Amino acid sequence: MPTQYPVTLPPVPNDPGAAWQAERVSDTVIVRPDEGWPSATTTFAIDAADAVEAELRLFAWIHHSYEDDLNRSTATAFDEVRPGHWHVSLQMLGEF
Repeated sequence: MPTQYPVTLPPVPNDPGAAWQAERVSDTVIVRPDEGWPSATTTFAIDAADAVEAELRLFAWIHHSYEDDLNRSTATAFDEVRPGHWHVSLQMLGEF
């Protein structure tokens, strides 16, 4: 089930990218519809026990490590690529 930001984020280790083996695994795809907000969607990989934890960790990692505005964003874990390691799609709405 997708998780929408803002949410209560889990504690973040000093280097969440390394601790959670977090990485970007796709280029960002930008869609500009005729009506409504444009969106940017990127896929990431991250360690987590389950899909919900993967979505929350992705938000926590990006919030901690980058200056991106996550408001109106949705994270959706969609594939456990190996035990405890998930692909998560991040869709951000805004002006790109």
